[in-house]
Amino acid sequence: MDPELHEQTVPRRFVHRASVSEVMLTGWRQTGADRFLLGAQWPRTHSFYRPIAGCYDPLMLAETIRQSAMLISHAGYGVPTDYPFLLWSLSYRADPAAMAVGQTPANLTISATCQDVRFRRGIMAGMQYETVIHRGATRLGVGSLRMDCMAPDTYARLRAPYLAQRLLDTVPPQGEYQDVKADSVLAPTGEQYTWRLQADRRHPVLFDHPVDHVPGMVIVEAMRQAANSVVGVTGVAPFELETNFVRYAELHQPVFVKAFPGPAGRNGEMSIRIAVEQDGASVATGQLNVRRTAREETRMPLKVG
Repeated sequence: MDPELHEQTVPRRFVHRASVSEVMLTGWRQTGADRFLLGAQWPRTHSFYRPIAGCYDPLMLAETIRQSAMLISHAGYGVPTDYPFLLWSLSYRADPAAMAVGQTPANLTISATCQDVRFRRGIMAGMQYETVIHRGATRLGVGSLRMDCMAPDTYARLRAPYLAQRLLDTVPPQGEYQDVKADSVLAPTGEQYTWRLQADRRHPVLFDHPVDHVPGMVIVEAMRQAANSVVGVTGVAPFELETNFVRYAELHQPVFVKAFPGPAGRNGEMSIRIAVEQDGASVATGQLNVRRTAREETRMPLKVG
């Protein structure tokens, strides 16, 4: 482990975060052509991604991979920080034994390889991003991501037809933020294994800054909460996740989340397929391999139907 990679957080603009406290990355350097080494640190607890039965919430790994790809895009390839990003896929596989919360924060090193790096007018336009994550000498897991980035004026033209149709955003009534209760992003529909996405846009983590669409990590959280409801407890850890994003989820139209559970394994594991839809069309798909924890987690139960 390189101590210099874990001394301080990187500039928040490089990971598209408004709050410094939500920056998980602590350093980076280039190690070869399209190869990089990054540092990250996980606190022993987090305001939203709380420990689950003594283990780090695996979705912290998803957020770390997302942030690391953005950091390399900006700092490594020089993409301007006002360029929007389009997330097409995000996946990870974590070793549960390496995810235990210890007596100090977890320092991670991320070996990243950028593949199929594409440029437009001299600026990186997209890539396939592959990572191997270690915690000390222990391999914690692997992750990958595929994304595009584009100039602000191009993004504005792309989004204009949708934003012009915007009516009243589907958010709860304004008022005092309700903390844990607002952590739930799903509302029951009356149909088994089907929910409506209803995320509070005042949430300080899921909506860290203003956006014009439903963020990818909100959709990932909805997938996890759907899996929680299928299994029947909140102590569910998705140590393996694969997602694909088809198009933007608009804020002003209903988004529905549907779960399709597979058979349970002998160790309490279950594979759950998730479909996210809006206006009858696919927004995203996911596959979560979840493991029911041995004891209750610290997060309060989520009332999702």
